Amino acid sequence: MPHTVRIGSGLGFYGDSWEPVAASIERGGVQYIASDHLAELTLAILQKDRQRDESLGYTRDLPRYVTEALPYIVDGHTKLITNAGGINPIAAGRAVVDTLKALTFPSPGSYASKVSVTIE
Repeated sequence: MPHTVRIGSGLGFYGDSWEPVAASIERGGVQYIASDHLAELTLAILQKDRQRDESLGYTRDLPRYVTEALPYIVDGHTKLITNAGGINPIAAGRAVVDTLKALTFPSPGSYASKVSVTIE
């Protein structure tokens, strides 16, 4: 019997809105959200950011997007796949982990213990 996987896309550029992505997840039963932040202009912006500060080079709105996605990720139904790490994916991963550590559930436990961050 075939297995259906529902994939949505969104966040097509640095600074794009989360709302259409949330709507896709809520109404479309999306299991994976793939976002592509790295148009040529974005890469140029990220390079300039990193030249000014070596800890940058990723889309700085990534922690906000992860925060918005958490209710869908934590419930186990949706995974977020992104290239928002840009030219500094290690720093992006750290920013996401730091964001997760700062957030807590209403009950004991942290988001960081419920979410896996993979940098490839």
